[in-house]
Amino acid sequence: FVPPTWTYECDEDLVHFLYDHIGKEDENLGSVKQYVDSIDVSSYTEDFNVSCLTDSHADTYWESDGSQGQHWVRLNMKKGTIVKKLLLTVDTTDENFMPKRVAVYGGEGDNLKKLNDVGIDESYIGDVCILEDMTTHLPVIEIRIVECRDDGIDVRIRGIKIKSSRQRDLGLSADMFQLPNLVRYPRLEGTDPDLLYRRAVLIQRFIKLLDSVLHHLVPAWDHTVGTFSKLK
Repeated sequence: FVPPTWTYECDEDLVHFLYDHIGKEDENLGSVKQYVDSIDVSSYTEDFNVSCLTDSHADTYWESDGSQGQHWVRLNMKKGTIVKKLLLTVDTTDENFMPKRVAVYGGEGDNLKKLNDVGIDESYIGDVCILEDMTTHLPVIEIRIVECRDDGIDVRIRGIKIKSSRQRDLGLSADMFQLPNLVRYPRLEGTDPDLLYRRAVLIQRFIKLLDSVLHHLVPAWDHTVGTFSKLK
């Protein structure tokens, strides 16, 4: 239901309201920004830092700069994300920088439990699944590099990919549309908060759907610009 007085300008105001009041996705997280709040690493070299894990470029990589056996990648997950598959991109041409065995831990804070231990074929180039079919949300997922090929000291990982079995919590509730929050949006004042909430959910779903098909609708879309959500 939309009130007779509702206009396109009201939808514009609602979009601006959502932009100002909902946590924004970090575009620097590239391919995993829908699922991850931030990524921490044990160490990195100046030219091959954490951003190389999610830039979707096969010729870049995160490279550690520390002690043998002490390398890790920590994913701080968005609320509600349940991992269906977690993949690492590796390349045999990295020689003794290539990970040979990794262990995956998950949980909350420092209370992490071991979830999986994975050996990686030394001749492999591509994506390796290191975790799959989780049934609950894990606030923190940590990938520990147990061993590198030929006893290498540092590690290179060319990418991280995530497939999620559930859309994360959009961070919406009817309470956020109470009158005190609408002072800067006079066209929205006087509208029932439940109606604004339902309209906001509809807009959020439309934007996410558009993001998922944009590259099909506009083949020449420059992905470096970001998603539709980025273009306020």
